Amino acid sequence: MAHLERLGGIRGPILGVMLGCAAASCAPPPPAAQTDARRGVAETTTIEDAVPEGWSIEQRHDADFNGDGRADALLLLRSPAPADTTPPRMLAVVLGTAEPGGFTVDATNRELVPHDPSGRLEDPLADGGIALGEGGFELTLGMLGGAGSYEAATMRYGFRYQDGCVRLIRYRRAQTHRATLATRDLSVDFLTGEVVETTGNAQSADDETRRTRLQANPRRCLAELPSGWTFDPLTP
Repeated sequence: MAHLERLGGIRGPILGVMLGCAAASCAPPPPAAQTDARRGVAETTTIEDAVPEGWSIEQRHDADFNGDGRADALLLLRSPAPADTTPPRMLAVVLGTAEPGGFTVDATNRELVPHDPSGRLEDPLADGGIALGEGGFELTLGMLGGAGSYEAATMRYGFRYQDGCVRLIRYRRAQTHRATLATRDLSVDFLTGEVVETTGNAQSADDETRRTRLQANPRRCLAELPSGWTFDPLTP
């Protein structure tokens, strides 16, 4: 456990300290809510028809994720939220079907882009966002607490459509303590199983790098991932 706390990055308890919230208010949504968010929808005639009631399109990225020559899209959806809080957001991958003009929702996730109802953390997409790549995309999330917190981190999640799954293929985190400038970086390649952990200080070039391999490497798909702030890639 000491090793994970030292190099594993911002874990659940640390996030709770940053938020200054009780355990109950930091708990993830109940299983039923998670299941409903991941069901997706049936085939639709337009991409807009794939948007669930109460949600709106914040970003739309057009691509051909599965290489079949048909138009696909990655949607970043949001639902209303009180002022000064980050809105709930959902990622949805919509694939074109053989029927002309038809689409189907292949995967959804409304936990990966975190929602902070307390308003004590900055919007995770304030300095992040989505960038398309060949057959996939990269999601960049920031984590920066308000007064009383010194931890800051940037997480990058790389996805590729592979074997019928929007699969997580790489993870990178750069973490800095804003008072001491101590740094902890982590890079995980889920295709090869390689893990690179680097510790150091932003004011020094004397970094220490440790290379290992994942003890277990299950295939992780978009719909299965938890909050991007608490995900631990080193736990099977």
